Amino acid sequence: MPLLLILSLIAQTGTGIYTAVPNITIDKPALSVTGQGNATLGVQATEYKIILYADTHAEEEKEALRASEEMREEIVNVTKKIGGKKKDVVLTSRNTLEPIEGDPYFRVEQDIQIWLKNVKDINKVKETYLLIDGVQIGSATPVIDESADYSPAIKKARVDALKNAKREAKELAAEMEVLLGDPIFISENIVYPAYTGYETSEQAEIVVSITIYYGIVYKK
Repeated sequence: MPLLLILSLIAQTGTGIYTAVPNITIDKPALSVTGQGNATLGVQATEYKIILYADTHAEEEKEALRASEEMREEIVNVTKKIGGKKKDVVLTSRNTLEPIEGDPYFRVEQDIQIWLKNVKDINKVKETYLLIDGVQIGSATPVIDESADYSPAIKKARVDALKNAKREAKELAAEMEVLLGDPIFISENIVYPAYTGYETSEQAEIVVSITIYYGIVYKK
């Protein structure tokens, strides 16, 4: 049986994603490359899930609890002013911490989740909540409709991935002083955007990785 030779190179395009070589059997010399391409997904988000940190403190426990209730009520009022409803504001966690050495205050830590629809400018929404004294934004995550059309971004990323893979194959074959034959295996992997984190935006990216196995011929 001919000796199996696979030369592998990952062609990166700034995504930081590496594609695993598939588990296949090839009974002849081959060269493997993986090219990556990415494209901005221009889906306009109008619904967001926002997490606020609304912590308070005071020398008396009752005062710290009262302040936390007032802050939560103010968050509800702000939410109503920007088009939300009271039911859209949900307290997800709340902890009361007693004073410790070096910190004489009772502290109330509370996380508040807000669902907002028909959002035109998420930055203005965040600025509005930050005007509430003591409030911090934990995250502002867009909710993208499952019916969003990813195909234009996938098509563009696929073209770039193929170009990168072909270029790397030619360069690698030249460096190894072998002749590049026909493709004998091609696979594609698509990474869809994950909408999480503080600065997540609806302008996320689709990443397409294409792995190509080429037959190779040794120069005589």
